[in-house]
Amino acid sequence: MSETAPSSSALRQMLRRAARGVLATIAHDHKQLGDGWPTASMVVPACDIDGSPILLISELADHTHHIMADNRVSLVVTEADLITSPAPDAAIQTDTARLTVFGEANRVTTPEVLNRVRQRYLQAHPDAAQYAGFADFGFYRINVAAIYWVGGFGKQRRLSGDKFIPVDVTALTEGHDGIVSHMNADHLDALRDIVGHYTKADANGGWQMQSIDCDGMVLTSDASDIAPLRIDFPRPIMTPGDARDILVEMCKISRA
Repeated sequence: MSETAPSSSALRQMLRRAARGVLATIAHDHKQLGDGWPTASMVVPACDIDGSPILLISELADHTHHIMADNRVSLVVTEADLITSPAPDAAIQTDTARLTVFGEANRVTTPEVLNRVRQRYLQAHPDAAQYAGFADFGFYRINVAAIYWVGGFGKQRRLSGDKFIPVDVTALTEGHDGIVSHMNADHLDALRDIVGHYTKADANGGWQMQSIDCDGMVLTSDASDIAPLRIDFPRPIMTPGDARDILVEMCKISRA
């Protein structure tokens, strides 16, 4: 690990902010290639509360067909959209941070988990609601085996899955809706002050908490033309008590 490598929490925060990624799968019964060929396709990921990637993909897509035969995948995300906004020279492109997640993609079928990942995915990508209910589409959650981060020349970090994904966020997952409801019912002023201190957004945008996870929270404005706002926490949280402590701390700092 290089001295400047980010923490596991910072790497999860990078993954959570990714607007899109490249999914690598192993070809099976491909129309053009033999079995075993590496293939890649663009996907739009979201993240579960613990940082595990979530995908909404169709059985008609090659990558889903491959996953059904061999669920080992890699997902690559970057800090910059190099496809639509190319850097002016190769040196800058190679300095762009990128994160590769290795794992096994499993279709989510358990009702309780499915409800959660559906909600989180559609909160991140509301437009997906128009096809999320189609019979051929399903939500897949990647069980992370390892990650590899490159931040430029000489900057890299490798972590096993158990070092990247928090061991247990059960309490935070179970308490999620209660935290969100409580903040929106009793502490909108705290959210306003946190927005004003930690972001460049208008603090008076009528902010409410949409979701919370072990690395931060997402707020939405009552103005329809303002995009959701993600605010990262200075350290990971695992329980509702941790959430309370860090929100109180951030509020006090905002009002100091």
